[in-house]
Amino acid sequence: MWSAIKQLLRRVEAAGYTATVAALTPVNWLIAKTLAPRAVPGSVLHVSVMVHVPAYMVRILREHGVKADYLAVGHSPWWNQSDYHFRPTRLPLLSVFKEMWWIWTVVARYEIVHSHFMMTVSRAGWEWPLLRAIGRKLVIQYRGCEIRDRERNMAMHPRINICQDCDYRPYICTTAFNTAHRPLAARHGHAFLVTTPDLKDFSPAAQHIPFFVTRPDAPAAVPIRSRPFKIVHATNHPGIEGSRQIRDAIRSLVAKGHAIDFVELNGVTHDRVLAELADADLTIGKMKMGYYANLQIESLAAGVPAVTCIRDEFVTDEIRRSGLILASLDNLAGVLEHYLTHRDELEHKRAACRASVLRLHDNAAIARDYAALYARLTVR
Repeated sequence: MWSAIKQLLRRVEAAGYTATVAALTPVNWLIAKTLAPRAVPGSVLHVSVMVHVPAYMVRILREHGVKADYLAVGHSPWWNQSDYHFRPTRLPLLSVFKEMWWIWTVVARYEIVHSHFMMTVSRAGWEWPLLRAIGRKLVIQYRGCEIRDRERNMAMHPRINICQDCDYRPYICTTAFNTAHRPLAARHGHAFLVTTPDLKDFSPAAQHIPFFVTRPDAPAAVPIRSRPFKIVHATNHPGIEGSRQIRDAIRSLVAKGHAIDFVELNGVTHDRVLAELADADLTIGKMKMGYYANLQIESLAAGVPAVTCIRDEFVTDEIRRSGLILASLDNLAGVLEHYLTHRDELEHKRAACRASVLRLHDNAAIARDYAALYARLTVR
């Protein structure tokens, strides 16, 4: 009963919001055409959910001369650092007026709006056509499941894929936000980026710009040899990482007599993850996606080899020589046992970690790629 009432209230609130946006559309067009502030030349506003990656990204871009700021939308129990923090409200009239204030006093002052995860300040994304109409440039950066098509992914990669045991409820790729924002992004975006090449399955024309190394100066991990072999696995969504199969592989090795300290982290802060890397022997992650991501990069930067799964078409000689250890869920136990029993090979991987990740993810080169993109969008 209470569930039905809450659902009805959500529908009423959503209808009220939509009606308010429609009623205020002429006002927003008038503001856009006559009252919008002049943009600061070369300025870039990154808009994202509250998470550490864009915060570090903006910091690195600034270090390389880009005038960038970060506006975080919503709340997170794991991260709280941004230049601006927009906290949405659910009251329809107040919600739209609050969005308007932030869009016209903050967002519109930037020449480029760089959206992560298709995130917008407004719930409906109504600012994108208005910002475009007054000459602002929109960069859409797809970072994961917001652009994936579950059925297509399952059909393209039936043996193993990130969607098979998805534990987002509802599936993030089918939420109203994502289904509404995809065509909105396609219509109004000036440039499209993906953070990992597997996402080009769903946005073929997008440019792949790799992740930054967010902590290039992280202290090197120092494993403690007097205790069991420490393996770290961190994720907020075990289903899409292959966590169950990873646990099974660890259990099989423990049953054979190997001493393993398996640290599985779910829903913890970024600092807690980095703390666990400080004395780790290995990390494991991204075993179903087809490419590696932030945690593997941070692991290598800390000098900890990272076990991951990369699709064959993305594997390069540089990746093979790096601190990444390539495996599949099918052969994971065997790969782990090999490095448990061949510590000299593990040390060789460890020695390659930092130098290899700084070559694969050269922050200066990546910053130049972003700066060149922004310059192309704003050429006069």
